[in-house]
Amino acid sequence: MYRGNLSSLESYRHIPCSLIEIIQIVKRKIQTNSKNGTYPVIGDDVFYFIVDDKTKHLSETKSEIHRRYVDVQIVLEGEEMYGYSLSPFNSISEDFITEKDIAFGKDIIDEQFTTLYKDDFIIFNTNQPHRPLVAPSEPQSVKKVVIKISNKYLNNDVEF
Repeated sequence: MYRGNLSSLESYRHIPCSLIEIIQIVKRKIQTNSKNGTYPVIGDDVFYFIVDDKTKHLSETKSEIHRRYVDVQIVLEGEEMYGYSLSPFNSISEDFITEKDIAFGKDIIDEQFTTLYKDDFIIFNTNQPHRPLVAPSEPQSVKKVVIKISNKYLNNDVEF
């Protein structure tokens, strides 16, 4: 997991250049079009979607993992808390990896939380448990961008 802000992209020297370049491309694109929808960047290897959503109480959210895509989430409006762990799930409760590149787990180990505000981003590597859409206090509207970057594009197993 890595957390940052769009205003400081040039200073993140320990994040792979290809990942920073993608975030910069999407940043430029959303400055001219922030309408909800799915947008290609590089075919199926890199794309993003913009969505209006609503945060929920912690008990109403699920922790998830992805195997094919690194997840970059950027808050455009509102605030959103994320749970995450550096340890894998103990078990999978719902497995949709093959069809949708998502699985939900139980028993997240050593879960930590961080809150993102406008223009903050968070990066989750593949197989890293994370819990989006947690309300920092009361549920509220949030608009965000989710960038999906395939391991294939990043030459597999990018660590940050």
